[in-house]
Amino acid sequence: MSFSKKSAMIWNDLHRCIGHHGSFLISSHLSLDGDCVGSELAFAWYLISLGKKAAVFNHDPVPAKFGFLRNAGLIRTEKPPAGDFEAIVVLDCSNLRRLGWDTATAGYDALPSINIDHHRDNTLFGKVNIVDTHASATGELLYRFFTEERIAFPPEVAEALYAAIMTDTGGFRFPNTTSRILHICADLAEKGADPSKVYEKAYASHSATALLLQSRVWSTLKFYLDGKVCCMEMPMALLEELGAPYSDSEGLADCTILAADVEVGILTKHTATETHFSLRSKGSIDVGKIAQKIKGGGGHSSAAGCTIRQPHGEALEQMLAIIKQELR
Repeated sequence: MSFSKKSAMIWNDLHRCIGHHGSFLISSHLSLDGDCVGSELAFAWYLISLGKKAAVFNHDPVPAKFGFLRNAGLIRTEKPPAGDFEAIVVLDCSNLRRLGWDTATAGYDALPSINIDHHRDNTLFGKVNIVDTHASATGELLYRFFTEERIAFPPEVAEALYAAIMTDTGGFRFPNTTSRILHICADLAEKGADPSKVYEKAYASHSATALLLQSRVWSTLKFYLDGKVCCMEMPMALLEELGAPYSDSEGLADCTILAADVEVGILTKHTATETHFSLRSKGSIDVGKIAQKIKGGGGHSSAAGCTIRQPHGEALEQMLAIIKQELR
């Protein structure tokens, strides 16, 4: 499978940076998803295969549904690991703030960084920046790197990359699902990924607590703006009430665009003082641009997020006013 020859120059930059250093700390954004976890495991495997030292640290724990991926247990969350790391690799993260931990306080801010991502609001913060906003997932970029550079990888890496791409395309439902993506995933299946297992683990292995949480959130379903906007809400206190981890809420935002006439879906997660919006679109409305109207917000055209530091009612009113303008 061939891609643009331009990428060869970018891979050279990546090879040089890796070649100059012997130990790497890998991290990704808050609220880990399948693309984060799969990409981290794949890149960690690659570095270790070269004889490099690699550790993976994230602010948040790996969601239980991705625990089936081989070596997922190696991902640490307690505190940034101590060690003589020579470089930091940031995957699937548009800026360092989204890591959720302070690289400066941890003593890593002076390290050269490799930035591999597909978010269009990426700030190009790395010494090496491999950012392709047309890619479906960071996992796709790593697949391209391995494939174009003829790096053979084992079945567990194929499965990690498959999980990364499958989840960031919403189970192949989002508009970023192209024929290229399907060819890539077919190749990953040929290389050892088990599509039915990955789908079952990611989308059909909920805990009882997760299902109770979903039922409570579904009960808040409301429609706005002549039925073109669907909203569900999750008070953060509900997690404590049910004893549910935050990761149990992953995927709920995708349910907000299931109705036939809905163009924008909203899942709000709120405390008494601030409201986080997970926005979804079927494609006609660019929710990434909507999220960017709020400071610190951003994302893709079909999936984005932002936080308004106001109580839920006031924040939702502000968001609906922004969406109304876009619908016009």
